[in-house]
Amino acid sequence: MTLSDHSPDPTAGPVPDGGRAPAGTLTAADERRSARGGAFSMFVDSFDVYLPALVLPAAMVYFLPQDLSVEVKATFTTLLFTVGLLGRPIGSVIFGNLSDRIGRKRVTMLSGWGFTVVTLLMGCLPGYATWGYGAITVFAVLRLIGGIFLAGGYAAPIPLALEQARPHRRGRVGALIGVGAPLSFLVMNTFLLGALETLPHDSFLSWGWRVPFVLGFVLGLAYLWHYRGVKEDAGEVTRRRAEAGGRQPVVALFTEHRALILGVFLFTCGYWFATQMSVSFLPTLLVQVLHQSATLSTTEEIVSSVVTIAMIVVLAAVGQRIGRRRLLMTWALVMAVVVGGAFLALALMAGAGAPPWLVGSVAVVAKSVPSAPLGVILVYLNERFPASVRASGYGIGYMFGLILPGLYTVWLLALSTVMPYEIGPVVLIVGGALLMFAAVRRGPETNPPGRAEAARSAAGSAAEATA
Repeated sequence: MTLSDHSPDPTAGPVPDGGRAPAGTLTAADERRSARGGAFSMFVDSFDVYLPALVLPAAMVYFLPQDLSVEVKATFTTLLFTVGLLGRPIGSVIFGNLSDRIGRKRVTMLSGWGFTVVTLLMGCLPGYATWGYGAITVFAVLRLIGGIFLAGGYAAPIPLALEQARPHRRGRVGALIGVGAPLSFLVMNTFLLGALETLPHDSFLSWGWRVPFVLGFVLGLAYLWHYRGVKEDAGEVTRRRAEAGGRQPVVALFTEHRALILGVFLFTCGYWFATQMSVSFLPTLLVQVLHQSATLSTTEEIVSSVVTIAMIVVLAAVGQRIGRRRLLMTWALVMAVVVGGAFLALALMAGAGAPPWLVGSVAVVAKSVPSAPLGVILVYLNERFPASVRASGYGIGYMFGLILPGLYTVWLLALSTVMPYEIGPVVLIVGGALLMFAAVRRGPETNPPGRAEAARSAAGSAAEATA
């Protein structure tokens, strides 16, 4: 049974799949706190994951010798980001399986402490002048470990928040969680813009780049403090374990649900191929390849974050009304045309000496459109899996889909042998969007049109009857 397959008693509070929560076990306040915990998790996760991609293009000279070529420096920058992504599939297996067996909250706290400490350690590293290439090697190892722990932030708090949300509120909860990602970009880039504009270059390279990592550590502590108050029904944990029948959830996922996990993997793989160019590679492309200023790139990130937040809210509401599958299929085609076209325009305009404001405007489009359906995607993927393997399926499907796209620096270098380096992203974006479209088209609709309205009407009728 999936998230969308039950019809809860609207007066009984949030209800996990497969039955009704005991009266008074979970209140509406508990539901809201869990939803905020999911959003906080997305915020901290995005902050820690994408921090190197945003900060290091402006500070890479601290970790590398100055005589390296532009392409090699860009490759080192993207490899540091990629290493963190490659740790997340490992973590999704570990923490997804644990989340289904021992409970979402316990796993959230365990993984939260892990990535919080690792973030602080990265901000304390010396540079090339002190450790040589050892500095960037240790940075990469910490990124790998942090990526493993960060996977727990997907596999535990997000499924719990959506499980505790009533059907007609899932679109809204998904939007709240999804907004955490661009909000983290907004915070990071606002700080980075201020640092680039006010700090001398030497000060930024020696200590200014460290401040966001220390801030990430503080945010991690705040996240852990908030999540202490989130409730999880112990009976639901026991029921999930009983449904597994003694089998490890990850084993059941790849035996009983092989076709499902394959379909989800193809979907996420396509989505991330289409999205990584925007969320990860765009700052490097603008600063190190197209020779735009770091200030322009950071300003573009800030504007894009505001636009993306608004789009996530709108698309989540539309998906709740017309169906999440229908919206995702439509948006995959939008991404192929609009985002692919935007990256092509960036390459052509930069080569033709276009004014910075025009380059920045096109970059905003390239950045905001791919992340707009994030709230819909979070709900759609969780609705696809039964409760007994939901954390494993969602975490593994989402994270393993990052592996091939996470190696985008390899694909870009390979494509550069047959086309200009700056044109390669267009190929990856269009190909990924079309794969996403095909994968969603083969899957079911998890939220048929009219279902939310029926659930809302039932809730209203029950409230009137109670009154």
